[in-house]
Amino acid sequence: MKLRILNNSIRLRLSQTEVDTFAETGQVSAQTHFGTQTLTYTLSRAEVNDVQASLSHNEITVAVPIHIADKWLSPEEVGFDNEGQTETSVLVEKDFQCLHKRPNEDESDSFPNPLATH
Repeated sequence: MKLRILNNSIRLRLSQTEVDTFAETGQVSAQTHFGTQTLTYTLSRAEVNDVQASLSHNEITVAVPIHIADKWLSPEEVGFDNEGQTETSVLVEKDFQCLHKRPNEDESDSFPNPLATH
């Protein structure tokens, strides 16, 4: 899972395997290690009214209402956000293959890019 933070915005991009895990378990997590510290980031299906982001004990959690999570799992849905709902902007997307290949980047588990020409 890719995590991007810019000021008060968080973006998560999930691979096909991570979306499948989220569909099966209702949750998917990844970690980044900083020496002896670990930052965990989690996407979780939850009984909440809006998409919410929180930080506690070195873990960023994005909680997603069940109806939004279920809709996002359909093939035609790319992402969802919490636009205008909280101070921290959240965007969650399926991770598509780049249109311009970059050396040393493994995109084998990324979703096929719908804008790519065959």
